[in-house]
Amino acid sequence: MEEGRLAYRVRTAEANDATALRDAITTTLAHPDHEGRRESYRGAASRGDILILERYDRAAHDWQVAGFVECHMRVDDNLSIRDVGTTGDEPQTGVVRYLLDQAFNSFKPVESQVKIRRDASTWLEIFQAIPGFYLEGEEYRRPHYWTIWRWDRQRAKEAEQAQRPAHQAQRPRPPRPPVPPGPNPGGFQRGPAPSGPDVPFRRGPGPGGGGPAPSGPRRGGPGGPFRRGPGPGRSNGPAPRGPRPAGSGGPARPPGPRSSGPPSRPTNPR
Repeated sequence: MEEGRLAYRVRTAEANDATALRDAITTTLAHPDHEGRRESYRGAASRGDILILERYDRAAHDWQVAGFVECHMRVDDNLSIRDVGTTGDEPQTGVVRYLLDQAFNSFKPVESQVKIRRDASTWLEIFQAIPGFYLEGEEYRRPHYWTIWRWDRQRAKEAEQAQRPAHQAQRPRPPRPPVPPGPNPGGFQRGPAPSGPDVPFRRGPGPGGGGPAPSGPRRGGPGGPFRRGPGPGRSNGPAPRGPRPAGSGGPARPPGPRSSGPPSRPTNPR
């Protein structure tokens, strides 16, 4: 597997890679105190139990060793991690986690097991931070105590879900449409009336929209008497005075102004 953009690749080591591994790797899980070094990688490499991580040196135009993981797949689908190593004086956390991910993706185990020395604090911190690993027990092999760590696939899924933020775990709810106003048959709605002692009462718009009320005759009823509207061709003003037609009330009244005083008495003819 190659990653050209990052210039890294992971492949299965071969027997002729033993010398490059021994020269490049300086810290391993099996020898965390730098007091001893692994004698040979040839046997594990020839069995195909070593995955090697290489980075491309653009100046030298060559692939160089960056780390390795030695693991063996048992018949019960349990992956036994026997050793992990990186370059440098201290183990590189990113390299270790990347190699373990590649091993899990390649072998697809149900469980996995690794043994770490109890005084190797850096290695313990690395495996404690990987989802799915938990402490199973301890054993003593002279002259050191070794802790036994186990990895479970189901436990790894649960740990990854627990580490997700709460806002990513919950799906956002879609926005709800506004609620339409309820029907009001046979009536109209009044707006909120202004409050205060200085605000006069104002009638709201009738059914059919706002604006001034249309002029014209008003129906009789409990609301008030009948009011005559302007006739055809007349403006909204007072009705002009004129002769009143004759009818049951008496003769017609001649046009003209009326005097304000009492009528004059006719003289008696003599």
